[in-house]
Amino acid sequence: MPARYFENQPSLAEIKEKMAGYGGWFEIDLDALSTNLAAISARTGVEVMPVIKNNAYGHGLRPICSALVQDGVKWLMVAKLSEALAISSWGMDCDVLNMDTLYTDAQFAQVVRQGVTQVVYTRDLATRLNDAALTQGKKAGVFIKIDTGLHRVGVDHQNAIGLITEIAAMPGLKIKGTFSTLMQDDTQDKVIFERFQAVLDQMAAAGIDHGFRSMASTQGIFHTPDGWLDMVRPAMCLFGIYPWAADRDSDLKLEQVLTFKARIEELKPVPKGDTVTYFGAYTASRDMQVGTLHVGFFDALPRELANKGTILVGGKPCPTIGSISLNHCLFDATDVDAKIGDVVEVFAKEGVNNLVTTAETAGWMVYSLLNHLNPFVPRIYYRGGVPVALHVVDP
Repeated sequence: MPARYFENQPSLAEIKEKMAGYGGWFEIDLDALSTNLAAISARTGVEVMPVIKNNAYGHGLRPICSALVQDGVKWLMVAKLSEALAISSWGMDCDVLNMDTLYTDAQFAQVVRQGVTQVVYTRDLATRLNDAALTQGKKAGVFIKIDTGLHRVGVDHQNAIGLITEIAAMPGLKIKGTFSTLMQDDTQDKVIFERFQAVLDQMAAAGIDHGFRSMASTQGIFHTPDGWLDMVRPAMCLFGIYPWAADRDSDLKLEQVLTFKARIEELKPVPKGDTVTYFGAYTASRDMQVGTLHVGFFDALPRELANKGTILVGGKPCPTIGSISLNHCLFDATDVDAKIGDVVEVFAKEGVNNLVTTAETAGWMVYSLLNHLNPFVPRIYYRGGVPVALHVVDP
């Protein structure tokens, strides 16, 4: 159960003691997560199925699942079978939708055994899942994926009704949803939506229950109300991210959930004219005080931030200097009052070094930055400004 996860955490004193020994860590604001979930739900007025693939976009799968279920979420969607089976094994009071395909009889059997809802879009997937369900004397839930033009996976919209009719007749399967994916292009999305609606109309004419209808993910939640239907699938927006400039004009108000903090490892003078880091990537333009952080590309920092990143020291922006190493990042500490061990903000919640701005400075998509957050970096979870959970994955 989700409450048990937080109840079984170290005490506040123990969490703080462990934090004192970390050179870098991520802080996750669960209140911001709750605020974003409530805002998305209020905006759309439909079922919300958070997409928490890739370790909940770096925020930590189990803690985020637990928090979302505490907040009343009834569906979670993941991209890998291992994630779906893990969530199911944790006893979460919610349904889990697995987008990953299945290859072996053992995988089909395990999905049925653990009650995972499976995405299907081929006769082979549906037939093997049906057989596994009948063997166990159960019904397996499915979402049918319709390919309306993205051409990744899904049954082609023109031929979909034939397969859907077969699935509806399989005694071991229950259709819980029918979904597709928007192209995120205004002109093409009109056609995409028409194609999806045509399939739904065919299902209705055949007397087939489509379950939840779902089209909209983050971009659709911002810009495509017609795509909200019965269920939306927020991903980055759930974590307070506005992926594109146009999204920031939306009236959907979100709070960034994650920040990245580190301790100053070293401070040393560097005379004018000396260079720092590999390849002499930066030359001191004056006598300087240079700070070193024991975080780098390994943790989350793009190498493209060389000589153009920003960190906050006591709330004051300081430029990063030189290259971003695997485990080190240097910054100009000349004009700040800092000492070894002080905590700095590598990614702040807002301003010059929030996640979006940092990604743009590096020439990255913020999507790429979120999916580059190393799972081995400790994560601290907060409620009401107080640490309530610590998540550490041992190498």
